[in-house]
Amino acid sequence: MMRIIIALLLFTIPSYYCLAQRVNPQVTNLSGFDLSGPTLVVTVSIGEPATASFFNTDYILTQGFLQPENLPCGEFELTYYPNPTPDEMIIEALGCDIKIESMQLIDVWGRVITTIAPKKNNKVQLGDISPGAYFIKVILSNSETETLKIAKISN
Repeated sequence: MMRIIIALLLFTIPSYYCLAQRVNPQVTNLSGFDLSGPTLVVTVSIGEPATASFFNTDYILTQGFLQPENLPCGEFELTYYPNPTPDEMIIEALGCDIKIESMQLIDVWGRVITTIAPKKNNKVQLGDISPGAYFIKVILSNSETETLKIAKISN
């Protein structure tokens, strides 16, 4: 019976780790368990590193992998100026190798007025729109979005 349990654990735990690796690459070292018997001890930790160790008085078997931990970037900053602006503003993504993919200009009723492609000089032309309050939804290269509140004033 003990051999069946060991064989079952040897085949299910590594496949569970591979599935967890594919589903969420940001697993952290937060869980695990120890299972002890009179002649067998099973220790499992899930996260970074994810390992399983089986041992008795004669043998020790450790299986697992080291998983790099993807931490959120703490140095990212989205800057925009001048605000309020009469005709153009600069929007920049600074730090963490995150780039601006696209931007949407949205009015206060939630309607998308236009989609803006990022330019090398980071300038966004707003001269054509009426004075008022607007939002700019910035879509970033890491699939996150930021919403900026801006005011367009007359020249």
